[in-house]
Amino acid sequence: MPNFSLKNKVTVHYTGSFDDGEVFDTTDGRAPLTYIEGNHEVVPGFERAVISMQPGESKRVHLEPAEAYGERDPMLVMTMPTVEIPNYDDLVVGSLIYIMEPETGYQRLARVVRVQDDGETVFDFNHPMAGSAINFDLTLVAREPLESNDENKGDEAHA
Repeated sequence: MPNFSLKNKVTVHYTGSFDDGEVFDTTDGRAPLTYIEGNHEVVPGFERAVISMQPGESKRVHLEPAEAYGERDPMLVMTMPTVEIPNYDDLVVGSLIYIMEPETGYQRLARVVRVQDDGETVFDFNHPMAGSAINFDLTLVAREPLESNDENKGDEAHA
């Protein structure tokens, strides 16, 4: 039986920016991003843009929040009494911290929104770029059939 793959290993250089031009991530000056098509390693709009490209091709794409990191969900903004938080005086508004979910034991990333010594602390569990339209300048370096031993060898995807 022939050995073939329905997935591809993709290597791409990119620069991600907000509509005001602020760059939030880039591979400029470092190795390109490598990921496996269809493994949900990059935001949906990034993958859709790259899938139609040929090696050596470059293009710029604009992604609305639904195609990027999603819309902000107000249900993911949560409060808790400050006195119940160990070492709450170490919390810094705007910082990202991991919080253990008591029901599952898993840690979730949250942004500290507000800390009141005698009140409540507010955490936002939305992705930091949720609700933001973003842009990517993309250059496809390579697309190769996935070898069976490559399945989990993609670089950590950020886009």
